[in-house]
Amino acid sequence: MASAPVLPLVSVDEYLNSSWHPDKEYVDGMLVDRIVPTFPHALLQRLLIRLFEQFEEPYRFVAVPEARTQVVERARYRIPDVLFCPRPLPKGRIVDVVPLAVMEIVSPEDRITETLERFRDYAAFGVTEIFLLDPENYTAHRFKGMSLLRTSATEIAVPGGTIPFDIDALFEKLRYERERD
Repeated sequence: MASAPVLPLVSVDEYLNSSWHPDKEYVDGMLVDRIVPTFPHALLQRLLIRLFEQFEEPYRFVAVPEARTQVVERARYRIPDVLFCPRPLPKGRIVDVVPLAVMEIVSPEDRITETLERFRDYAAFGVTEIFLLDPENYTAHRFKGMSLLRTSATEIAVPGGTIPFDIDALFEKLRYERERD
């Protein structure tokens, strides 16, 4: 009877003090490859950062791309495509506070089982606003109650109020950017 291969474990300290290109996530001692983004993925990420920049001061957060985020101390570190990091900002090299929101952008090679595992990690860490955005099909899903639900959200709830987030308008802007030349 064949046994499963034993994957090499990496210490959390080695992970936190190393860098890879592209960066990797850390899950229970193993390095997890991230999918290399497509151009539509990168363009949507840019649009999201620009959109939310106007709300950063009044709602006391910073929208950042691809920051290592601790979801289980010394065991799991994820790298969301975009997250709202609350102020005051972390002093260290990683986000170790609960993000106000997390947005993942679909790449063609993404697998739903891995995406759902990532979203369960975010939810267990306390993130209440979790979105999956597809720049190829112009669709959005919200992760609620451990399920992905198709959405045309118009706002994101954060402490202190709601931030306008018109997903349909965002996708129209993405279409325009992709087709304007």
